[in-house]
Amino acid sequence: MKLAREKRGQFVIIAVLLAAIMIVSIGALMHGAITYYKHEPWEEYSTLIGDVELNSRRLLELSLVNYTNSVVPDPNILGNNLEKWQDNLTDIYPSSGIVLDFSSSGLSQSWNPATKTALSQATADFTLDIKSIGLTGYKFSATISLSLRISVTSTNTTSHEITAAVKSESGNPVPNLNKNNFRINNATATAVSPFYDQTDILVYKIQYQGTLPATVEVWDQRGIRVVGTQN
Repeated sequence: MKLAREKRGQFVIIAVLLAAIMIVSIGALMHGAITYYKHEPWEEYSTLIGDVELNSRRLLELSLVNYTNSVVPDPNILGNNLEKWQDNLTDIYPSSGIVLDFSSSGLSQSWNPATKTALSQATADFTLDIKSIGLTGYKFSATISLSLRISVTSTNTTSHEITAAVKSESGNPVPNLNKNNFRINNATATAVSPFYDQTDILVYKIQYQGTLPATVEVWDQRGIRVVGTQN
C-alpha cells in the first residue's frame, strides 16, 4: 500500500511539472508573438496605404475640375498628373519601395438627351506595391463624378422654371447649392430653391429670365462643372 501511494505521489508530481513546463512554454510563445507584432508598425503601413488611396482620389478630383473648366479641355491631363504622382511617391517615400501603377478610363463630359442627364466623370484603376512590407498587387479604384438631370416644370413668354437634380459619384444629391452655383444661358439664375420631390430626393427649382432651350451649368463645392441643354 505504501509503495502504491508513493507511485501515485510521483505521478502527481510529474503531472504538475509537465503542466508547469507547458504553461512556461506557452507563455514564452505568447510573449514572443506579442513582442513581434508590437514592433511591427502595422498602423503606420495602414496609414500609408490610406494616404496613397486618398491622394489618388484627390488627384482625379483636381484633374476633373481642371478639365471641366477649361475652354479647350486637355484629354491628357489626368494621365500626365498620374505619371507625376507616381514619381512624387518615389521621392516622398524613398525607402519604402513604393510602386503605383494605373490604368485610366480618362475624363469625360457627356449629355444624354433621352434621359436629359449630363455627366462629368474621371475614373482610374490602381495597383500598389510596397516592397518594404512585402505588399504586392494591392488594387483599388477611384471614380469622381458630377451629374445633372434637368426638366422644364413651367414656362411663359420670358420667365421659366427648371428642376435640376445634381448628384455626386456616391449617387447622393449634392446639398447646399445656391444661385451662384448655377448659370442659365451664360447668365446667373434669378432664384434657386432646394426642395424634395415626390420620391423624397433633394432637387433644385431654378427660375430665370430668357429663352428656351436652356443651357444649364452647375458647379459643386469642389469646382467640378457639368453642363446640360434642355431641348
